[in-house]
Amino acid sequence: MNPVARTARLPVFLLALVLVLAATGGCAKDQAANVRTVLSINAVAFNDSVAGGDTLFLKVQYLYPTTCEQNAHFEVQALGGSNYLVVPAANHPSDQACTGVNGVGVATLRVTDVGNGPRTFFIEGANDTLVAQVTASTDTGFVKNTGIVFRIQVLDAFNDQPVPAAHVLIRNADDNSTLADDLADGSGRYAFAEPCGPDLAYVVSVTGNSRTTNFVVRMPPARCRLPEAVVIHV
Repeated sequence: MNPVARTARLPVFLLALVLVLAATGGCAKDQAANVRTVLSINAVAFNDSVAGGDTLFLKVQYLYPTTCEQNAHFEVQALGGSNYLVVPAANHPSDQACTGVNGVGVATLRVTDVGNGPRTFFIEGANDTLVAQVTASTDTGFVKNTGIVFRIQVLDAFNDQPVPAAHVLIRNADDNSTLADDLADGSGRYAFAEPCGPDLAYVVSVTGNSRTTNFVVRMPPARCRLPEAVVIHV
């Protein structure tokens, strides 16, 4: 499934949200009611260092129960200070026929004008909350890392605590070759570095506490020299 992309600018989050609500709230009487579903989530990948003129990409993996919830969007709200609430949701008309085909998708929120300093995004799904902590700078040379670097944090989905020694398997999504097969450290962290490629897609499979989560992380050529933080709940 192709990722669903959304673009936002931090200073106008609330305005954008109000416009969306206004647009969906004035339905005519002869139109079907709108059904809103907050989706379950289990992983997020993002460039946690954002330089001046760059864009923050929040790639959230969600689970949809039927075809009516297959296409996700984001509802974004400023919480005050440098904190933001991001809710992945799906909308469909109440008279739309839904088939019970469930699955997993990845939706991308693009955030421009991130500003300067720390930013925290609370991604609140129906089942869980993932936290993306980002440091931004107006300096265009702020991000110094070269090569693709995944810094994976494995957390327990039930108590949000690190999962020590979780099994981490990283495969190339195109040819299924194994790129890494190792254990996270005592804090549930694992770092993986791989040279840039033409258009790389990784399948990150994490197993801990007898549960496994698979997450596809895509790295287009233009982003291949930016570090990536990955938070996965199992």
